Amino acid sequence: MVIPLTPIRFFEYAEKIFTHKEGVVCEGKRFTYGEFCRRVRRMSNALTGIGVQKGERVAYLGYNCHRLLELFYSPIINGAILEPLNIRLAAKDFEYIINESTPRILFLDKDFIPVIQSIREKIPSVQNYIILEKESGMPEWINGSYEEMVAGAADGRSYPLGSYPFEEDDTAEIFYTSGTTGKPKGVMLTHRNLYLHALCAMSTMTVRETDVQIHLIPLFHVNGWGTPHYLLAKGGKHVLVKKFDPVKTLELMEKERVNRSYVIPTMVNAMLAVPNFKLFDLSSVKEILIGGAPPPRGMAARVEEAFGCIAHTGFGMTETCPLIVLPELSEDLDPEEYRRRRHDTWGRPLPGVEFRLVDAEGRDLPWDGKSVGELLVRGDMVMKGYYNQLEETAKTLEGGWYHTGDLCALEADGQLIVKDRKKDIIISGGENISSLEIEQVLYGHPAILECAVIGKNDEKWGEIPLALVVLRESYQVTPEEIIQYARANMAHFKAPREVRILSEFPKGGTGKILKSVLRERYRAY
Repeated sequence: MVIPLTPIRFFEYAEKIFTHKEGVVCEGKRFTYGEFCRRVRRMSNALTGIGVQKGERVAYLGYNCHRLLELFYSPIINGAILEPLNIRLAAKDFEYIINESTPRILFLDKDFIPVIQSIREKIPSVQNYIILEKESGMPEWINGSYEEMVAGAADGRSYPLGSYPFEEDDTAEIFYTSGTTGKPKGVMLTHRNLYLHALCAMSTMTVRETDVQIHLIPLFHVNGWGTPHYLLAKGGKHVLVKKFDPVKTLELMEKERVNRSYVIPTMVNAMLAVPNFKLFDLSSVKEILIGGAPPPRGMAARVEEAFGCIAHTGFGMTETCPLIVLPELSEDLDPEEYRRRRHDTWGRPLPGVEFRLVDAEGRDLPWDGKSVGELLVRGDMVMKGYYNQLEETAKTLEGGWYHTGDLCALEADGQLIVKDRKKDIIISGGENISSLEIEQVLYGHPAILECAVIGKNDEKWGEIPLALVVLRESYQVTPEEIIQYARANMAHFKAPREVRILSEFPKGGTGKILKSVLRERYRAY
């Protein structure tokens, strides 16, 4: 008998082995794995009871919460599909996504009642609107609450152990891209994708039962870098944060003795800027992974000094579950090689991941650390495809390789160096200029908190680099001073020709700066 590869096997393992171990902490609530798993079983049975069938989508619109963590298992146990929605999207985006994916049920936080109310008549597929926490004064179209469904359902499994009502290549989760380059696309991740991604990540990161990990990256963002699966598989503790706040995050890290966290660069900046940062006891923190966007040069070193831990990068995308690269950090490595892997590269491909580096004509480039081309990926965690978009799927997975759109270099041993996104390269006077390279230089300026570089239309050069920056509080610097700083630290033709100082950046659901919005606003100015 061949047993399907599925994250439900991780769930069943935790249910049996870690029954009495505390597994989830969320907004003052604490659950053992036994309690957590019983809630998952009950919700699974409740979903079946209201008619959710194999292959149907179950949508969720809300913040990080123990209920979302439960839904990573409840629908897929019986072959349905989890579909977490990006809370920062606009009403028109929700309307498009829901009408394409046609979920029967939508779980939502009360904060999103107004936006759903505005489109409710336009999303006929949704038959059940379930509020996460019931309060008085709910709209009449709310059909019930999450807790009522859990309380009213039966315990226990709905099929014999190991006799799963799905195949490993069936879709388990759909995550919609943010639609920065067109309409949002639904990335279909299979049971097999998620299971093997978790195993590969665990083999490189050394996940342990004693781990206490704080979920700062939203779980609607490709399941928070895979954490719901591999941390549960090893019996680690999940600490859920509803909304990122730097002070509350530091308080939780101290209180819960957190030892591992995944962050994006804007979160790092916010935490390090807390005035009394040094008063927090963060001695439990052992590892911080910085991902989601290329971190500024020197950020990993600053994090290590501030937190007293190991800091490194990780690389991936929604279409790959997401991690495809992590640094292998063995304590037996030469100290200089150990530092280089943490700070200067993104790491090597995970087991089960294959890379190609190709030029604009699709010809393979050497892995010499210098040649720059588009990164192509093939492996166990590459998506099944885009939901209901066969043409886009065929284009993106042409030749059996996922075309990432990232411009990279590869060293001989597979160490990845990310140069830029293809769409972010600036072509000025026939020269290719990396926006990422300019940003890395600008982040070295003590006055700059955040920056983004885009190409601005120019009659003479075609494009010129335009730097948009947000300054640190109490700092004053002129655009010309920033330009001169850049010219002193890089080739003049690469330096920004123009600088605009902003009060804040438009950001996506994870806090990532939205360059697509910046291009719309400033490219033609």
